[in-house]
Amino acid sequence: MLLRRAIVLPISGAVRDRVDRIRTRWDPVMCERIGSHVTLVHDVTDHARATDLVAAAAASTAPFAVRLGRADRWGPSAWGIYLHVDDPHGGITSLHQQLASLEEPRWARATFRAHVTLVHGRTVETVAAEQAWAELDGFDPAWDVEIRAIDVIELREPAWRTVERFELAFGTVRS
Repeated sequence: MLLRRAIVLPISGAVRDRVDRIRTRWDPVMCERIGSHVTLVHDVTDHARATDLVAAAAASTAPFAVRLGRADRWGPSAWGIYLHVDDPHGGITSLHQQLASLEEPRWARATFRAHVTLVHGRTVETVAAEQAWAELDGFDPAWDVEIRAIDVIELREPAWRTVERFELAFGTVRS
């Protein structure tokens, strides 16, 4: 039986620590299950092919910078709260396009929106999600993040684990 896999861009350094302080406060369960990240592919359909495609995408992409922006919700707060990701150089968009064919069809039908989840709908009660939104509404940190790797992660209950990490091609970080 294949375990569920996803493809993500890990957030590291001081920004990861800032994001994780918010996640630990409002959604400690999910924060413990998975590190801060931007998801490229939610549910990989072909694990063997994923390795080749992710390796090729990483090799053809120089590290790049994005900015974490304003907090938003997926409808009601209980459905989830996230930070928008500004992708001025198109790095996330390009990587997503290169890897989108790996997406499970139910996710592929949804419009891709680069984001960093702060509060997940499956692990936070409605009241707590509303309290989180009351505090995060209007929050716009404008945190710059350097994207330097792509991770293939796998759900091994109760947590997600990195199976493979692909460093982006050597070069100057575009900022």
